[in-house]
Amino acid sequence: MNDANTYNGWTNRATWLVNMWFNPESRADLEAAREQIEEASDNIPDFLRDFLCTDEINWSELEEHFSEEEEEEGEE
Repeated sequence: MNDANTYNGWTNRATWLVNMWFNPESRADLEAAREQIEEASDNIPDFLRDFLCTDEINWSELEEHFSEEEEEEGEE
C-alpha cells in the first residue's frame, strides 16, 4: 500500500475513524461497531446520509488487523 494514499496508517479516513471512535479490541467488537454504524445510518434522513462515507469503510482491513495480532500472539 502506498503511504501517500493512506490516512494515519489506514486505507482512508472512514476506516481510521472506526478504529478511533470504537477502538475495537476483537472481531466481536468490530462486528458490534459495524452493526451500530449500519443501524445509525439507516435511521437518518437521506440528505444527511449523503455526508457519511460508510461505504468507504474498509472492513477487511480492520479485520486483517486482528489476524495480524493473532498471528503475533501465536508466535510468542
